Amino acid sequence: MGTEAVSLNTVLEYVDKLDLEDQQYLQEIIHRRLIDAKRLALVRRAKQAKGSVQKHTSRSGTVKDLLADLNG
Repeated sequence: MGTEAVSLNTVLEYVDKLDLEDQQYLQEIIHRRLIDAKRLALVRRAKQAKGSVQKHTSRSGTVKDLLADLNG
C-alpha cells in the first residue's frame, strides 16, 4: 500500500460498499484502535508526570495553592 493520503469521503464511500457485517467488524476494529491509542497516550502522559515528580520539576498542593500560584 502506498503512502498517499486518502480523503475521509473516499474512505466512507468504500465503507458504504461493504456489507453490514463487514461495516460492523470495521467499526469494532476502529473502536479497539481508538481505545489502544488513548491508552498509549495516557501511558506517555503518566511517564511524563512521573519523570517530572522524580526531577522535582512539578509541585503538589491543594486547589487553593494552585489558585494562589495562578493569581500571583
